[in-house]
Amino acid sequence: MAAPVADSPGDKIESTIDRIFMRTYLKFLLALAVASCIPPAAAQTATITNSANVRAGPENIFPTVTWLLGGTSVTVAGCTANWRWCDVTAGRDRGWVYARFLSYPFNGSAVTIVKGGPTLGLPQIEFSLGSYWDAHYRGQRWFAQKADWQRRWDQRPPPRAWREP
Repeated sequence: MAAPVADSPGDKIESTIDRIFMRTYLKFLLALAVASCIPPAAAQTATITNSANVRAGPENIFPTVTWLLGGTSVTVAGCTANWRWCDVTAGRDRGWVYARFLSYPFNGSAVTIVKGGPTLGLPQIEFSLGSYWDAHYRGQRWFAQKADWQRRWDQRPPPRAWREP
């Protein structure tokens, strides 16, 4: 029996298929390894309980970004340390909603965030007007007065601490 020819067309096709398969397999393993290093998103979904303003900062002194109807689902990025205001996203709008108007599922029922506070497991976040406004509000008409809004924010009284109801 004759030995097979090393560079026959069948061998070249088989070798090419093996290389393509191996590259695809290695790309898949690399993507899997990278994905396993990325922590899952900390997105939390809450519901607007009554129609509410979405503000450009965690106080009612800030301009209104938009207004949301009761029953609207929002993604909560986090809340202030006293659990009174939460940074939310609804569609393309981003801003702060007073936590009394946000309900969050907890132990089989809906609890307002202002009442549930730290027991809900939502992240706490700090508000920095400069970087937050730069990231989200450059196109807003009131963005030009950012320094005035910063002054108002800096002169506010200290926030009340969260108390269990």
